[in-house]
Amino acid sequence: MTSDIDIVRVEAAYRLLHGHLRLATAVSQQDEVIVDVPGEGPVKIVRTPQGYFAGKDGQQLPMLRS
Repeated sequence: MTSDIDIVRVEAAYRLLHGHLRLATAVSQQDEVIVDVPGEGPVKIVRTPQGYFAGKDGQQLPMLRS
């Protein structure tokens, strides 16, 4: 689990607050990255042609950059 990436849940999306380069590096090395989101727990981050998506329990929401 990656702890130096800060993500929060904002309504129907997740927002990447800190760790943009760390996330890009981690996702380029692996198919998915697990990040601990406050109030949500572990969330899986994947990169698609449409951008980053985050989710758990089968639900995938877009990830917005701040």
